[in-house]
Amino acid sequence: VAGAAQYQCIADDPSLEGRDMRIAAGKHPNVDKKGMVWRQSSVLKVWKECHIVVTKDSLMYWYTSPSDAYPEEVIALKKATGVRRQEGGPRPHSFILSGKGVVYPFAANSEEDMEAWLRTIGKGIVRATTTEWDETSDRLAEQQAQGEERAEEGAQGDQ
Repeated sequence: VAGAAQYQCIADDPSLEGRDMRIAAGKHPNVDKKGMVWRQSSVLKVWKECHIVVTKDSLMYWYTSPSDAYPEEVIALKKATGVRRQEGGPRPHSFILSGKGVVYPFAANSEEDMEAWLRTIGKGIVRATTTEWDETSDRLAEQQAQGEERAEEGAQGDQ
């Protein structure tokens, strides 16, 4: 079992020192998004499926499976420099989370899922790097998503 000090987020953000990051995959109280994605390993460059949890406190945990007791890694999105799609990437629906001197390649299982991950991780980066996060932004995004769903339902009803 990895100790809390071994996670990259502790090295990147000393304010997290002393916080136990060893949270079971299904036990996060403040989840923004969770699900399965593909991640490319940094050494062997092989792709393997993993379970990702992005929390509202701008931490990104990844696990081997949704039933894991401890994360394989925890990234503080506060130290990320961006997230973007990877056009012509090695896998369909590829995206990259980058930080100073490090790149984490991921791939979603669909275009829609990739877009959702890009929005969620991007929002986590902004939330972490903004001194005062305005929860109004979350409410507006939720209202917009609900409006889009209603519009799609209306369009389907017209057919």
